[in-house]
This record gives sequence, structure tokens and C-alpha cells, in this order.
Amino acid sequence: GTTKVANASGVIELFGGDYEHVLGLGQTRNGIEIDYKIRPLLEVFEKMLAEQAYRACEFSLSNYIMLKDRGADWLEAIPVFPYRAFRHSTLYVRKDSPLTEPAHLRGKRIGVPDYSMTAAVWTRGILGEQYGVHWSEMSWTASGRQRFSVLEGVNIEFVQYDLEEALIANRLDALLTPDLRDESRPLGERQLRPLIAEGQAAEEAYFNSTGIYPINHVIVIRKDALERLPGLPHALFEAYASCKAAAYKRRLGTSMIPWGKRYWARIFAQFQGNPLPYGLTELNRKVVGRVASFLHDQKLIAKAPDVDSLFIPESRQFQE
Repeated sequence: GTTKVANASGVIELFGGDYEHVLGLGQTRNGIEIDYKIRPLLEVFEKMLAEQAYRACEFSLSNYIMLKDRGADWLEAIPVFPYRAFRHSTLYVRKDSPLTEPAHLRGKRIGVPDYSMTAAVWTRGILGEQYGVHWSEMSWTASGRQRFSVLEGVNIEFVQYDLEEALIANRLDALLTPDLRDESRPLGERQLRPLIAEGQAAEEAYFNSTGIYPINHVIVIRKDALERLPGLPHALFEAYASCKAAAYKRRLGTSMIPWGKRYWARIFAQFQGNPLPYGLTELNRKVVGRVASFLHDQKLIAKAPDVDSLFIPESRQFQE
């Protein structure tokens, strides 16, 4: 539910995901005590949209940009991006499907749980950018309650049935989703497969050509919390940066996974020592700008914003 802020040097409840790089986020910075609460993120996003429920939380980057495009002035963001993910592995087809590459999606019906979710925005954008298949060349089927309506000109149908079951039953040609129940089944029992067979190779090719590791989430703060705790943006930025630095130092995971140390070294070299950069670096401006341009192209926002305008003015200078 709704959170409480004691006073100018008070407590802030911060809601977000369960990641290695947020361990120790419950700390005091600039006299502000951060009480970090791990919650299912879809629930956090929905409550924030429906009830403005949290004074500070992790939030969908695409949904934040869409709120600002629609004139929302009750929340602001700082350039902390706690979750990124490549999205070439979000497209699925039936095992016996004749579709084997993105070009085959032209003219096909694609299911997507929430048309406006950042994962879908990135996937559609990458289909156009890397594979030359524009989102408008497909028809879309979305299920359940959508967080946002789309602008005119999108070929989309809203349904109540289960999209994964519909794909298995041949009512859809493909499904765009970051969460597939079929993948939790033993290999021999799976009915679906990724459309892009070598997902990681495709993701590395995309990264090598664009330098982009897609940002999916951003930290937002409600306006009343900013007025009450002017030092909050800096306190949260420093807390996130310090936890991430500690996680990097510990090389989390490398002691548990065979060949983990070697893999860690290779990945960190590939990402110039910082796979999850915070702050409005030139690269982060480029990544946020790219998702904003995809949102505009996909008719989810009326105009592409100036990237700097999306962030609290003083936070644009924050550096790790």
C-alpha cells in the first residue's frame, strides 16, 4: 500500500526487484533511511499506475515515458536502470511451425500479453532495426487488461483467452513474451521453441553493431516525496551505485558456477567493465533515446521526448 515518509531526514520505502546488485540497498544516505522492499514487479507497476501507490519504486521505462507523454507530473525519474535484458529470445513459435526466422513474421498474427510493456517495445523495435520487419507488417493480439491504450493505426485485437494456449492450438502464429510456461517443462515435453534459434549469438551481434544493452526499468520518485525529501534523488542514486559496485567487486556467482570466473572476465571486457551503467552517460542517453523513438514509431507516444527532460534536473549530473 501507500508508504510513509517521516520528515526531511526520514525514512523512504523503496519498492523493487530481487537482484544481486541491490543487496544492501537498505541503508542510510544523506540522513535518509532507505527501507528496500522486494515485490513482484508487475504488481508494483500496476499499483503505481492505478493508485500512484509508492513514493519511490522501480518502474517500466516505456510506461514512464508514456506517462510523461500524456502529461503526468506526479512522478519523476533518476538515471538508475536496475534491469536490462536483450530481447531476441522473447519470440516463440510451435515446434512444428514453418517459421524459422524473423522475416517469416510478415503478415502473421503475433500474441503479446501487454502491447506497451518495455520488452515488447524493444522486441518490435529490434525486429525493424536488425531484421527489417516493421511491426505494422504484422497483426497483434493482446490479452487481458492493458496498461495503456494505443494510438490510431495499430492493427491490434484485444482478447480474454490465454495466448500461450492459443499459440499451441494454432490460433496464433507466434508469441512475444519474456515469460513462457512451456520453458519450465522437461525438454522432451515442450511444445514451443524460440523463433530465433541462436538467441545469444543474435543478441551479441546486435550489441556489437549498436552498443545497446536494452534498458527495461528505471527508478521513479513521486512528486510529494521529492518535495518532502529534496536530497532523495542523490541518496537513492548513491545507494544503488554503492550496491552495484559491491556486487561487481564480489563477482557474484563466479564461485558457484563452473567456468564462472572466466565467463565473468569475458563479459566485463565486452561491456567495458560496467554492464549496468547508471547516470546520463552518452551511452545511456542513446539507449533511452532509442526506446523513446521505438515508442513513437509504434504509436505509443505522440512525440519523441528530449531524453534529458525525462530526468530530475540535478540527477542529470549524477555520476557513479
